[in-house]
Amino acid sequence: MRGWGWIGRQLFAEDLWHLNRRSVPLAFLNGIFWACMPMPMQMAAAAVFAILLRCNVPLSVGLVFLTNPVTMPPYYLAAYQLGAFILGVDTISMPDEFSWSWVGDQFNLVWWPLLTGSLIFGVIGSVVGYGIMRLWWSLQVRINWTNRKKRMMSVFPKVHDEVPNTALSEPQRDDRESQ
Repeated sequence: MRGWGWIGRQLFAEDLWHLNRRSVPLAFLNGIFWACMPMPMQMAAAAVFAILLRCNVPLSVGLVFLTNPVTMPPYYLAAYQLGAFILGVDTISMPDEFSWSWVGDQFNLVWWPLLTGSLIFGVIGSVVGYGIMRLWWSLQVRINWTNRKKRMMSVFPKVHDEVPNTALSEPQRDDRESQ
């Protein structure tokens, strides 16, 4: 796009907006990882890294919403507990009366276990998402080719019947070559 310069060429590149076998799994890798990070502006980080990784931007940004206001509390609790277990620290207990001052006081105790657990969940989840999407894409291509072959054989049955099977296999050798 004119007037945007280098940023426009990077931001509006066609490969960032199309779905293909490379951009979709990378978008899952990127989006799931940033969805697991306990930080503000996850969408901005996912978009920037989608451009750097050359993967689908809308899918990367959309996957950030895996952690939304409904799923954040149980996810962050699980990430905190995993991080505390990995780091070998005791988890904190909830007070009788919840207050923002208590949250501020406990932030330093919670931050490292939460970040550690989130990184572990993020790396594992993004790699699993990447692998599943690569596998799914390959299976879809196989299924589509099989269906196309069946459809073509039903449309042109005589053409396929006339071709002998030996013509497609390796040529027959005479006795001297096989010995």
